[in-house]
Amino acid sequence: MKLCQECGQPLAEAIGMCPSCGSAVVEGRRYIDDYRIVTVLHEGYASFLCQAVRERTGERVMIRLFTPRSGVDERIAGRLRRELEELKNLPSEGFVRHHAIRRSEDGLWYRISEWVDALNWGELIRSGRLRDNRTTFKLFSKIAARLQVLHESGHIIPHLILDDIMVVEESDGNLDVKIDYKFSRFFDPKLDRPGPMLKHLLDCHPDILQRNPLDQRSDIWSLGKIFVELLASDLEIADHQQKAEDLPLPENLKILVKTMLSDDPGLRPSSMKEVAEVFGSVTDQEIEDARKTGERLDFAFHGAVQRIRKRQAVIIAVVVLFIFSAITLSVFSIKFQKRGDSIVLEDFANRYAGSVAFVLVDYWLKEDKTYVFRNRSEGTAFLIDKDGYLLTNRHVACPWLEDAAMQMAVLQLKAENRFPQFGYRIFLWFEGEKAFNRSAGLIESPDLSDAYFLDTAFRSDGTPGLTIAGVAKAPTQIRHLVSSPLRDDFAVLKIEKVPNRLIPLPLSERLDPLKIPKLSPVIALGFPLGSRTQQEIINVSVARGDVRRSFPNLIQIDASIYSGNSGGPVIDIRGRVIGIVSGVATDRAQGMLPFATPLWNLGMVLPITKAEVFIREIKAGQVKWNAVIDLSVEDKLKKIFDPANRTRWAEAAAAADEALSASFDPQLVMAAGMMHFLAEDRSGAGEFFEKSLSMEPENSTAKFMLFLIDWLNGTFSGSRHYTELKALDWRSPAELYGYLVNVLAGTVDAASALEGWETEAEKNWLFYVLGLVQDRDGNREEAEKLLKDAVLAGEPQTWPYYLSRARLDRLQQQQLTALKADARWAGYQKSIEAFTADLERMSAGNRERKELLDRLNAPLQSDGSALEEKIEALEKIIEAAPENGDAYVSLVFYSASTENWEGALKYARGFLKRKGRESARRLKVGLFEPLILNKMGKKSEGEKQLAIFLGLTRDSWYRGLGEGFLGKRALETLGDDSISRPEDVLTLYSAAGFWAEGRGENEKAVEYYKKALESFLDAWVEFDFVKERINRLRRILDR
Repeated sequence: MKLCQECGQPLAEAIGMCPSCGSAVVEGRRYIDDYRIVTVLHEGYASFLCQAVRERTGERVMIRLFTPRSGVDERIAGRLRRELEELKNLPSEGFVRHHAIRRSEDGLWYRISEWVDALNWGELIRSGRLRDNRTTFKLFSKIAARLQVLHESGHIIPHLILDDIMVVEESDGNLDVKIDYKFSRFFDPKLDRPGPMLKHLLDCHPDILQRNPLDQRSDIWSLGKIFVELLASDLEIADHQQKAEDLPLPENLKILVKTMLSDDPGLRPSSMKEVAEVFGSVTDQEIEDARKTGERLDFAFHGAVQRIRKRQAVIIAVVVLFIFSAITLSVFSIKFQKRGDSIVLEDFANRYAGSVAFVLVDYWLKEDKTYVFRNRSEGTAFLIDKDGYLLTNRHVACPWLEDAAMQMAVLQLKAENRFPQFGYRIFLWFEGEKAFNRSAGLIESPDLSDAYFLDTAFRSDGTPGLTIAGVAKAPTQIRHLVSSPLRDDFAVLKIEKVPNRLIPLPLSERLDPLKIPKLSPVIALGFPLGSRTQQEIINVSVARGDVRRSFPNLIQIDASIYSGNSGGPVIDIRGRVIGIVSGVATDRAQGMLPFATPLWNLGMVLPITKAEVFIREIKAGQVKWNAVIDLSVEDKLKKIFDPANRTRWAEAAAAADEALSASFDPQLVMAAGMMHFLAEDRSGAGEFFEKSLSMEPENSTAKFMLFLIDWLNGTFSGSRHYTELKALDWRSPAELYGYLVNVLAGTVDAASALEGWETEAEKNWLFYVLGLVQDRDGNREEAEKLLKDAVLAGEPQTWPYYLSRARLDRLQQQQLTALKADARWAGYQKSIEAFTADLERMSAGNRERKELLDRLNAPLQSDGSALEEKIEALEKIIEAAPENGDAYVSLVFYSASTENWEGALKYARGFLKRKGRESARRLKVGLFEPLILNKMGKKSEGEKQLAIFLGLTRDSWYRGLGEGFLGKRALETLGDDSISRPEDVLTLYSAAGFWAEGRGENEKAVEYYKKALESFLDAWVEFDFVKERINRLRRILDR
């Protein structure tokens, strides 16, 4: 593909004149690095596929070159590389072999694959070879057999299309197939440019349209579609079932194909093997009989056509009259289109109002039988399927999460050493049901049962039942809050039995909020002002409006929205839910006492996109957080940790199970996983870690533990977390887990790993992992030594400490069992007891040190602490814990923030002289050291140190930064690549700003620093540095 330089129109390589603007277009690409393009097989919007030859070796390959529009960047290229490694596990026969992912000299990514002399499907259809059903059925059998191999290896092709199947001609003239398998088809989920074949599949596949989980039977439906299209020589069939019925097929094949195309996955064949066997067993006689039957039907059909033609004259006249009438009506339809939209929306309002529910939540804090806090909240929810799932807001289903008054009450009670019990009840009524008792106003201090008819409600404490199926966790980091201003405010409820009269509201699939046209008409259903505007019977209110603006995580509509509308659906002209009402915009009045005024006619709507994915995960069996607060969770954890501290792992696992019977707090789920792992119950541990990961998708510890279980079982290469974890780099806060995975996989040698830690906690993890490796390799003495060092480095009641202690305990017991001589057994037992005694003595000292470090860390956690106060605390932390690499890194940047250049340089060099791995700490301090020298006026020394930094650094991003400051490349080129990754934004512009400061370019430095703030990575020390430098430089510039 190439672009017209005048108008930007994408064109095929062979086109020399732009059809859009008439400009001459220069010759397109002929080489990809040192590969010469021989033939272009396919050109698309996101990529083109070609056959190429490497001229210096004569190697013949296929190359798929990804265009800039594909969205392929270094992150996606890394994912593709990991997928290629997994693809190597597939059999060589019958599957296209992909060799490598590379980046061309001009910055485009491409994939190199084996050369396949594939036949063009279009030419194959036109040649007539597929009219011979003997040939076609054998080919179909081979395709199904190849896909069966793929399924047996644990893979599927969720969006199987004809382009995934390559036909090759063998030397004997027979046709064979190769499957061009790829893990994932979409590079950029925002890129809405599927090819015609894929678009056709997306528009007709029942599993995709009905949002069923995709599995092997989804592939079977897609293959049935392909078979029918090839047999009919028509790739754009609308009704595949009907076309299969019309085809001249043997009866057993016709039944097979129609069941393959069943909307119900349960009716489809159970495996591709069954499909392959049926097509492979068809006899010539069955094929001939089906052909003759088809010819007889054709003859009868043509006779009927002749009779129909006699009436054509009359029909033509009627059609002309109809066309004239249609034109007349269209004029009026345009005139009254807006009124038509209102009628359509009115129909949807009447159709779905019955499925919109009023939600009441009563929640409290209680000591014994006394309420110490109680509140209630009202809102809206709506039914989304016949299984009983409803969508609403998080703040509607679980208002206690955002109730500041309740949170203050909890803090006050805890300060008084009082620990109340939390409780709640949820009630839900659909439209038309009796819910409100208006006479309650006559009763002094009416109870909940006085104000509401609770017996008619679905309820969380009775029947018919209601449960919280899942709640989205609100983001906490600034950068996530900026991108998600409504804070992912959704939750899922579930009722026991759906009343027959209710019609679930359909959700908009694959919604892109940015593509919603402005002024698109919508309606919002709900209960404005809650029970205050209701009579006895639930009566849904409808508000009309238009879309004013839309963002990726926010839609603004100009409908009348009030507090009780929260959680209600917003429906578009297609009758689909595009969002959930989450609140209204506010205007902040100016003055001495500013206050917020709600703008009731500007509704804030959460797009349905994330909620739709969340619901699919719940229906697929994933466990989600239910947001129920357990104020006694600390006490439950103590009961789990007490036996663990005495190395009674099975007892600790039982305590965790008992705690989970009363509470499903995420902390308890994770603790249960760990305790079962320590008790050698890997299967049970894996289940808990999976649940923990489902509740907290960013829980990297759970991911690592699932990988570790696979590693211990000898199956780590197949672990679904292996490729993700091992690819983690300095940008991820979980980078250490990636390093641990590489140690276990053998890609990091033991000698390097022994020096790869930068804090005592990291030492604990690394020595534990190295102990596992030595134990696996049979080096018991070395394993025991490493595990002892791990325990001594660890902090009690942390996961790596428990893991090391349990593994050491197991290893020592094995050693004792193996010792036959009484004297050796007694000597070894005495050494175990001596180590335990030493550990207990150290633990007492560690408790005192931990209390000191907790006090010193307090000002570091407070936004109100001055920089000087933080620096003083950090210096004391280094005195108490000299191995704390984090304290050194913070001191480097805080000292530089306050222009203590000598101090910053001292701490930088103090950290860098220590051993360690190429971590985020080492990279940022290693780059910062020469920048400090530059700021101190020592330019030549700074450049020399930059050269040393480049010689020690492997990471391509930091190498690019160093080369930029040395003038070997333009920093602007890095800026173009970093836009999508906030970590790159912060590291680039914080360093560029400091470099500009050193050159006396303070205004330019401020501009760079302001760009760094756009990363919103407020948890990074560079972020604090940038804010302080802006303040100080502005004071200088304002003089």
